[in-house]
Amino acid sequence: MTQGSAALDRLCAAEVRRGATPGASWWVGDAHGPIAAGATGSAVLVPAPEPLLPDTPFDLASVTKPVATALLAAMLVRERKLSWDETLGGAFPELAGSAFASASFRDCATHRAGFPAWVPLYASGATPADYVRAIAAVSPHGALGETLYSDLGYLLLGFAVERAGGAPLNRLFDARIARPLGLRRCGYPGTGRAFADAAATESRRDFERSLAGESVRCDRVLTDVPRGQVHDGNAWGIGGVAGHAGLFGLPADVAAIAIAMLDPPRIGLAPGDLDVMLRPDPRRVATRTVGFMRAADSDSVRGVLPDDAVGHWGFTGTSLWVDLARPRIYVLLTNRVHPRVPAESFVETRRAFHTAAAGLG
Repeated sequence: MTQGSAALDRLCAAEVRRGATPGASWWVGDAHGPIAAGATGSAVLVPAPEPLLPDTPFDLASVTKPVATALLAAMLVRERKLSWDETLGGAFPELAGSAFASASFRDCATHRAGFPAWVPLYASGATPADYVRAIAAVSPHGALGETLYSDLGYLLLGFAVERAGGAPLNRLFDARIARPLGLRRCGYPGTGRAFADAAATESRRDFERSLAGESVRCDRVLTDVPRGQVHDGNAWGIGGVAGHAGLFGLPADVAAIAIAMLDPPRIGLAPGDLDVMLRPDPRRVATRTVGFMRAADSDSVRGVLPDDAVGHWGFTGTSLWVDLARPRIYVLLTNRVHPRVPAESFVETRRAFHTAAAGLG
């Protein structure tokens, strides 16, 4: 164990002891390999405790957005099978007369399409077509071009990627990202059992039930969360494979995807093809790139990482940050929502981790 690994092990073990999360797994390094990697705590607390192992996968939650959906979309844009400037009204007939008709896939990918943050779409059906119709009926939250984080844009972008790529997201991810990079365990389990040993998330979807309200009754989704299957209700409602959530993986796998973003030929792209993900569009005032947010706009890393570092976090307790200048990759995966979603913010834990990790040589 390196000195850096020992320091992060002590920090993460202390966070586990104080109850911030049952378990944590991490990877910090660059293209040459990790300078610190490890795991501590429990993969499961209830019904019976189970230790977290170095090869325990996690529900990546919204980290799915950059490492799967945005990356696949960028590949298809380069192949001219998809355009960032295509409008939602043009791509989806159901949205042609909606408030979102003139929003583009670029707006979806940078959270500037005017969607609300979240809507229980599963209450309206169980197919992509059901979801698109439900989105068409949603009232906008903010003007087109105003940044407001939303899952809905990435759901639509995921549907568009599947259409342009000619296959479901899980198959596209496996063929175009996981296999070329030799990822050990990273993919969409859907409703299967491939990740049944994953770190457990919320025992029941009580948190989402409270968001949905009593008027939304959909016991098909708002029930126990099977271990190794997606925590997010809207992703689960269409089979666990979605543009905004559904991916599972190991810290080293997430890091390998980030390294490939910095070195696009690893996944068959040319240098510069992923600049749209790594740097904000200079033509517009933007706090987000395609897929990521800037460190300057995140409470978890502001002042810890350079302002132009990019990253994303997931509700289950996951995060990926990329410091382009060093370059350095920071991956922290936890199951902080097990067995229930805590009332306390996770910002303190994230910030402590990145402060310690950024100080490693």
